[in-house]
Amino acid sequence: MTPAETDRKSLRYIPDDLKFYGHQVSGVRKLCRMGSAILADEMGLGKSLQALTVFAVDVQAGFADSMLVVATPTLKGNWYEEIGANTLFENVMILEGSPANRREALKDFHAMSSPKILLVNYEQVVAHVDELNDLKFSIIAYDEAHLIKNPRSKRTKACQRLVAERHLCLTGSPMLNHVDELWSLLHRVDPKGFPNYHKFVQRYCVFGGFKNKQIVGVKNEQELHERLKAVMVRRLKREVLDLPDKMYVPVLVDLTPEQRKVYDTVRNEMILPSPDEATSEDIDNALTMFLRLKQITGTTACLEDYPDHSSKLDRAVEMITELSENGHKVVVFTQFRGVLHALENRLAAVAVDGAPIPVWALHGDVPKEERVPRVRQWTDHKGPGVVVAMLQVAAVGLNMTAARHAIFLDKLFVPKLNEQAEDRLHRIGADKTQPIEIFSLIARGTVEYRVEQILKRKVRIFNEIVEEQTPASKAALYAAIYEEE
Repeated sequence: MTPAETDRKSLRYIPDDLKFYGHQVSGVRKLCRMGSAILADEMGLGKSLQALTVFAVDVQAGFADSMLVVATPTLKGNWYEEIGANTLFENVMILEGSPANRREALKDFHAMSSPKILLVNYEQVVAHVDELNDLKFSIIAYDEAHLIKNPRSKRTKACQRLVAERHLCLTGSPMLNHVDELWSLLHRVDPKGFPNYHKFVQRYCVFGGFKNKQIVGVKNEQELHERLKAVMVRRLKREVLDLPDKMYVPVLVDLTPEQRKVYDTVRNEMILPSPDEATSEDIDNALTMFLRLKQITGTTACLEDYPDHSSKLDRAVEMITELSENGHKVVVFTQFRGVLHALENRLAAVAVDGAPIPVWALHGDVPKEERVPRVRQWTDHKGPGVVVAMLQVAAVGLNMTAARHAIFLDKLFVPKLNEQAEDRLHRIGADKTQPIEIFSLIARGTVEYRVEQILKRKVRIFNEIVEEQTPASKAALYAAIYEEE
């Protein structure tokens, strides 16, 4: 489906020449009827535009005069740009500065004429929740709403205290790991229907694992599906857009002799007591060692005073060089700073057609306000180029559709966060004539095989609950998760 195939009504604060996709029109209509809701469209389907259009509809109907958008610090600027490009709202403010400056800014916002929109980040909600409530917002949109999945966090507690006529939770990943993570979002949009976390857990969660205290599955799932339908709108890209398919290509490598020696030394120290005898300290130590093994499969340079030995990076440089010689841009993902720096150093010594391959790095030391411009530089650069990105930094808010090749040097334990990284390339604006190729470098005979198994099982759990895809044997699935985790 292409923009403008579905008719929409003219709105005072939405430009008449702005083209909507059909799923966006139907999404706005559903949300307007539902009141507070979770908009859980897959990443890349335009959730922010739908939320802004709901506000425009409510303003025109006389139901709303102000909107609060809660986002991450990096994405506040994206929202500001989108409001300017896709709406006719003029009174828009980004809350910034010291606490004292923010308080003065809130007074200025209060004095603004309506309709108006305020953009804040989650940490600012914690600091100013009472002052924000004094402004009496009509609509509050929570971007990347899975960030308030933990009911015990300060961020979640503050957001649950916000008051408005309509709450919209925007997230492509309403459940990252376990079914209990749905409760905070459900409580936010329907506090009467989902009043208590512990009752929700008792009703829908299956426990097992260590000392029978881990959530390993779901029960009463059909009832939960029906309740989700009443408060959630979710569409998948394959259902509503003509986007390129994702092609997953596993690339298996063997550790170099130097890597294998270091890996085996660390692995031999990973001896745990039986589950019934293990203490929390034993488990913490084992998890630390497990993470260390993952680092070593990336490069031994992650360990202090060790040189860079890495079969993965050997192969990654070969792949990047070949793709660059063919004029392609590439995005490389890793969760480890040491792996990122080692790859940067290697690429600095590589030339294509007599010139070095340009590299743009994204990690925690890159200021948030510089990340989007850095990606734009890479996008606008004529010819090949590589973005080497930390998964923790590049999972949300960045448009990397200039590339159709992604290389994962390692993966996070949360499958939806890995998928969010993939979707930096696979979203509206991607070249529809070419598939997105996603290469996963996996070291044979290492913990990475186990990571892949855990991720596959978590994906199946997510599909079962959110996408309503039921595996052949739930009992076998839960048993497999218990064994792997």
